[in-house]
Amino acid sequence: MEAVTEHFNQLRSQLPSKFQEVQSCLIQLKEKIPTSYDDIEHYVNALKNVSTDDIVSDFSNFKVTPITVSLSITAFTTLFILGRILGSSGQQGTSKSSKKNQKKRSKKRLTKAQKANEDIQSILDFVEETYVPEIDEYLENYKTLNADDLEYKYNYFEEMLLKQLMKLDGIDVAGNDILRDNRKKVIKFIQDHQRRLDAFKKEVNI
Repeated sequence: MEAVTEHFNQLRSQLPSKFQEVQSCLIQLKEKIPTSYDDIEHYVNALKNVSTDDIVSDFSNFKVTPITVSLSITAFTTLFILGRILGSSGQQGTSKSSKKNQKKRSKKRLTKAQKANEDIQSILDFVEETYVPEIDEYLENYKTLNADDLEYKYNYFEEMLLKQLMKLDGIDVAGNDILRDNRKKVIKFIQDHQRRLDAFKKEVNI
């Protein structure tokens, strides 16, 4: 272990101190990369005959040999990939954290009236996007359903719309005429679809 430590200390003391020296070393390494089959075969054979002491000696003296080229390229490539991965994950983590913090701040800034209005709007959007299209399809294609499915879907829509009305009833709009009017409009919107279902029920005798 002491011998290894001593070798690393020697390597560290001999590392190039200037960027130009590092760049020059990399250029030399690049020029040594084999490009033809004969070069590669010679390269592999050379690696087989290299001992650990020779490798340490070559690095200590900054010799450009097949083994130093191979290890240097591997090390640079590994560090580059790790840097990209860690940098990417760090940016994603920062981005996600930033979005969460923004959501928390936006929620904290809502007043009681704003929260109530947001809840009313959320119910309206949910009914419009979820139940209205399903009810439309049900009323248009009811002839393709058997009696049991016809009754089941009718009861399902009635129950779901009633739940949304109960949610609206639970929203506190006391002392705010604008919120009260908004809630009345959404209640009327839902009740209109309830009336559609009731009229349909009488028409087809569910």
